[in-house]
Amino acid sequence: MFISVEGIEGCGKSTLVNGLGQYLQERNIDYVITKEPGSTSIGKILRSILLDKKQQISPLTELLLMFSDRLDHLDKVIKPSLEEGKIVITDRYIDSTYAYQGAGRGIPKNIIDNLVSQTEIMLPDRTILLDLSPEVGLKRASTRNELDRFESENIDFHERLRKSFLDAAGANPDRFLTVDAEQEPDKILQSVINKLF
Repeated sequence: MFISVEGIEGCGKSTLVNGLGQYLQERNIDYVITKEPGSTSIGKILRSILLDKKQQISPLTELLLMFSDRLDHLDKVIKPSLEEGKIVITDRYIDSTYAYQGAGRGIPKNIIDNLVSQTEIMLPDRTILLDLSPEVGLKRASTRNELDRFESENIDFHERLRKSFLDAAGANPDRFLTVDAEQEPDKILQSVINKLF
């Protein structure tokens, strides 16, 4: 099973991913936790570039860097793990590209669709969307570390991201599980476990 966890900044993706990993480990189920960008040696380099506020990156360059990371991630982590029968849980995946580079940066959907088609990007079996207002998410994110390039964007940018995620969930109800991320993390985890496993 291939599971992606999506949502705006500060929605609790990493907390949920780690909780799911702990749940699977306690049951001796083979799994892999991964993230985008940055789960391979190439991905780590791309992540440092993509998140650095000092970098001036055009939207199209940003999109292509994200796709480079994703292709390497698929080849080196996701596909081999699935072939070994492991459950793969990724913190961000293709829906983040439609949100961040599409809705956020203004790249037309058909350009992203074309890249997905041409590179044969596989879709996850299930996508958990942690839905949260941008105000709450950014407040949470600001308590972690210095804000990165994406977290530093204005509130309108983050509103567009949220709308993109919700639109994707509405268009793909069989793949998406949308969860209210304003709940306590334990409640979120239990809700997701009950619906996934």
